[in-house]
Amino acid sequence: MAFTNTLQQIGNFASTHVDLLPLSNVGGYTNEPLLSICNDALSDLIADPNDWKFNRNEMPFFITCPNKQDYLFAGACVFCLNQTTSSPQPGWLSQGWGIGLASSNAITVSGGVVTINTLETHRIPVGAVIYMNGVTMTTGTSANYNSTFTDNGSISQWGGNNWTVTAITNTSLSFSASAGQNNGDIGGAAGITNFAYGTSASMQEVNNNSSPPNQYPLTYRRELPVISRVAIPSQVAVMTDLGTGVLKIRMHMVPSSTTYAVNIVYQGKPPIKTSLTSDWSPFPDNYAHVYRQAVLYRMYRYLNDPKADNEYKKLEAEIMKVQSADDAESTDVSLQPSEPLMDNSYWGWW
Repeated sequence: MAFTNTLQQIGNFASTHVDLLPLSNVGGYTNEPLLSICNDALSDLIADPNDWKFNRNEMPFFITCPNKQDYLFAGACVFCLNQTTSSPQPGWLSQGWGIGLASSNAITVSGGVVTINTLETHRIPVGAVIYMNGVTMTTGTSANYNSTFTDNGSISQWGGNNWTVTAITNTSLSFSASAGQNNGDIGGAAGITNFAYGTSASMQEVNNNSSPPNQYPLTYRRELPVISRVAIPSQVAVMTDLGTGVLKIRMHMVPSSTTYAVNIVYQGKPPIKTSLTSDWSPFPDNYAHVYRQAVLYRMYRYLNDPKADNEYKKLEAEIMKVQSADDAESTDVSLQPSEPLMDNSYWGWW
């Protein structure tokens, strides 16, 4: 995608309208109010329910834990699995936990020992064989701290890098460093800092070796209630963006001993532009007519011009025209009731 149009170019175009004046460097304030108008225009465009394909982001998966509804997640997780009868860790349940932020040195290596700090109190015991996903290293090589998933058509499994836990605290795990993990390495989760709102979700069962893996759609919700019922989850919601790169995510129902890798697709936040030479990303050039109209609307609104309402209607029409192209594509996504039409309730069927 091409991003060649600048904020200044669109501002110049808007200022050619006979009733609009140049709106940069007004009152001696550098770039203002045009810079703020352009940022407001981006916020107008990246707002629910506008699901722009070019602005979709796929969150790294997090791993569920038995009988746990809420999860703190920043983009990386540590987990253990019971995938085969010859598993080296029989007797405890598969589970996953969010790894702390790389900016907080959540993964460190000292004296030949790797220590991982988790975002919550974990339940992984000493002796468990663990895997990691989504790890980014500020010092060291990320590939040496991430495991790999393979599916050869007969069996699917996690492999590659894995480690045996040698020591724990409530919020940390330690193990002997393996090849490529060196004293002084620092890393963790990159953080999810651009979450605006979720649009869809899915999950994959990870504690069996079936090929293809068992996968299920999830309905994404704005929020979900606290519940204690344990069943196969059907819904997920990001309940809180803590503003640090950490999200609080809730499942519904509560996952059981079957462990899932949960993936959420979301719209990224509108970026904050700091200069009129900035481009209009994430909007590519072929959407110029949309953000051009968004700027016109915002300029008329800034001037308290009665034309602003009509310009907003034009903006809605431009958005609808572009997104109507999606309507031509068939989809298997359908409306689902928030609760099953029939269930066992607590007493069961007789």
